[in-house]
Amino acid sequence: MASRLTKLNVAVQACRRYASQAGAGGHGHGETAKVWKNSFFFIGVPAVALVWYNAYYIMPQHPERDEFVPYPHLRIRNKSFPWGDGNHSLFHNKYYNALPEGYEEGSEELHPGHGHH
Repeated sequence: MASRLTKLNVAVQACRRYASQAGAGGHGHGETAKVWKNSFFFIGVPAVALVWYNAYYIMPQHPERDEFVPYPHLRIRNKSFPWGDGNHSLFHNKYYNALPEGYEEGSEELHPGHGHH
């Protein structure tokens, strides 16, 4: 935790130094705007492009679900959920989330890669 705060503090200090460079050098506000404009085009736009490329071309869009294995330490229900039938979590997904007995009947057809939009 302390190292995370130290890294955050270093990043904040670097941003403050970077933002005040143009003003400290005797330059006007136009020079500061130029620095931030260049930062946007040469750092921000390529960063967004890389994240977009990773999200749509490198990472799998619809991963296959794991095979159900009835481990005794998983999916324990000591108390029913206060909604629905008490067995489904609040944000339950029939395809990806297994119940204590296994995946729900007919959930194979719900796989996102099988033509459902």
